[in-house]
Amino acid sequence: MTKEQRAMRINGTIVSVLGLALAASAWTPIYPLAKLFLNLAHWPFSGAPSVLDSTGRLMFAIGGGLTAGIGAMMWTVGTEVMLVAPDAGRKVIMHSALVWFVTDSTFSIVAGSPFNAALNLVFLALMLGSLKFNSGKVAV
Repeated sequence: MTKEQRAMRINGTIVSVLGLALAASAWTPIYPLAKLFLNLAHWPFSGAPSVLDSTGRLMFAIGGGLTAGIGAMMWTVGTEVMLVAPDAGRKVIMHSALVWFVTDSTFSIVAGSPFNAALNLVFLALMLGSLKFNSGKVAV
C-alpha cells in the first residue's frame, strides 16, 4: 500500500466518522453536539434552535449520510481503485470533492452562512490532501 492510498483510507475514515456523527445528530439526545456546529457555521453566532423539528432532523440525517458516503468512497478508491487505475482514482476523488465544495459553499453563502464555506475548506483538505499529483498537474 502506498502512502497516498494510506492517506486516502485515513482521510476517508475521518470524513465517514464525521458524517456518521452529523447523521446521528438527528437523534434528539445527540443534537446538543450538533448545535455547536450550527452556531459555528452561522458565524457570528445566531443562536441555533434548542430543538430541531422533524425537517431539521431529516436534513441532518441526509447530510450526514451523504458525508459518510463520500468518506466511504474515498476509502474504497484508496483501497481498490488506486491499485489498478491511480489516475482514474484521483479524478474520481478530485471531481467529487470539487463539485461538493462549490455546491455546498455557494449555497451556504446563499443561505446566509458564509462561514460554512470556510469550514468546508477542512473537508476539502481531507478530500484532496491525500492525492499525489504527478508533476503538479492532473488531467481533468
